[in-house]
Amino acid sequence: MKLGALVLARLVSLPASGAEVIGVERAQLFPDGGATAVEVEGSCWLSESRCIRTAAEIERLRAENESLRQQAGDVSLTVAVVALLVGLGAGFTAAKLAN
Repeated sequence: MKLGALVLARLVSLPASGAEVIGVERAQLFPDGGATAVEVEGSCWLSESRCIRTAAEIERLRAENESLRQQAGDVSLTVAVVALLVGLGAGFTAAKLAN
């Protein structure tokens, strides 16, 4: 029965030769040990190599994000207050010049 579902999925999908992403219009899947079929409509499936590359890229981006967070450090209260005062001063000056 699983073979039938795979054949059905293959027939309704229109992948290019060697495609990593397969668009599926409609398919029926039979999970291992499952008594009921799962209906799939309007989906896409990734090849195993594509899933592995995507997972590796996600892990690389997480590590890069963590590294950037550590490099940024915490902003001190003094820096925040000075930035606020400079912003208020610039806004006040711009308002005075506009009038």
